[in-house]
Amino acid sequence: MEEQGYIEIKFESLIGNTPIKPNDLDIAEIKEIISDVETFLYPSRGEKAERPHISYNIEEGSVRNLFYLPISGVLLFNGLAGEINNRGNIDFLDSKRALIIDKFQRKANEKNLEISFYSSSDIKPILKINRETKFFKIAATQIETEFILYGKVNEEGGNNPNFHLLTKEYGKLVISATEQQLLEGEKRLFKIYGVKAKGKQNLADGKPFDLKLIDYITYNPNYNEHKLDLLIERASVKWNTIPNVDVWLNEIRG
Repeated sequence: MEEQGYIEIKFESLIGNTPIKPNDLDIAEIKEIISDVETFLYPSRGEKAERPHISYNIEEGSVRNLFYLPISGVLLFNGLAGEINNRGNIDFLDSKRALIIDKFQRKANEKNLEISFYSSSDIKPILKINRETKFFKIAATQIETEFILYGKVNEEGGNNPNFHLLTKEYGKLVISATEQQLLEGEKRLFKIYGVKAKGKQNLADGKPFDLKLIDYITYNPNYNEHKLDLLIERASVKWNTIPNVDVWLNEIRG
């Protein structure tokens, strides 16, 4: 049997002039802490399914949240917490782990907490989170993806071959292409075309940019608009029941 150890998440603060104690935490807060620590150690669905047995206890000394687990889990915790402390940021963490530390940072700011990470391998704290630290997850401002776009081909050519596509949704988009892509097939200038392109999308306004042509799509306007609107309406009702789409998608992906 593997050697056992423990990790500790310690909360320190004052209520008036009195240090907080375990009875000051609601069961919902305790449940959230347990879930967050599990996700920090084992972020994916597969890792959670195969994780070792972990037991929990809450003790006095402000609020000591103790998790007992095999030493391999303790070493993983030490490595992650130590690297956060050394770097002074959480940019290197995967999304789920970064969100957990971001949550602890926000909790520390909101409740004036000092949150210390300890383990059985060292009596000194490995990491401290308080109002002075800045362990926030930097939100992405753009994503790389593929697009299907429709519009009128307005201009072609240039020293760096490209064409301009006038779209209803985004206005004018500049799409780079090779000379061969621009010359092959029929003349497309001033015609309505669909294009498949790869590029980046601004998460603030959704507009695509840095686009590169993959292929042209022959524009076919013949579809049942009423049926399309009905499908969009039905999908929107289901979509709106999801409280946090990003979290839901991450859970689906594992």
